[in-house]
Amino acid sequence: MQMTPIESDLFENFDALLGTYNISNELTVLGLGKFSFFRKKKAKHELIALFYALWKLALKQSFPKDHELYFTNYCEAKKLDKDAAGNATMLYRSVEVYNTLLAEQGTKNFSNVADFLTDQLVKDSDRREHITLKLALSIRSTYNVIFQKLISN
Repeated sequence: MQMTPIESDLFENFDALLGTYNISNELTVLGLGKFSFFRKKKAKHELIALFYALWKLALKQSFPKDHELYFTNYCEAKKLDKDAAGNATMLYRSVEVYNTLLAEQGTKNFSNVADFLTDQLVKDSDRREHITLKLALSIRSTYNVIFQKLISN
């Protein structure tokens, strides 16, 4: 696949941003400590998938006509969308779930995504509302970083 110069820049910048993404704040908000191995693994998967979906949302804001093409080309170039057998990968399926959730509110409100994450990752807790609110704020902050890096190039 031949990339355009803009795609090359977008993909390199996103890869660099993804490489610096630190989920420790979200893990703390979720109350996942050292010994929550399986839940931490699930949380990492979900948060990385959300990061990809937030990038797609930022692409949509910056490139309304071409965001789908750029995102699809990135997924194909990085082989995120299909495994060797041609089936959708688990990560790509999770990204699509977050894309659907983000499409409901766009950049206006991330509480539905935070609520979904809380449902997925937090066992019974009397702090669910608090966790959901903090996650929504964290998601907004992450989106803002992605968007700022996208438009600064």
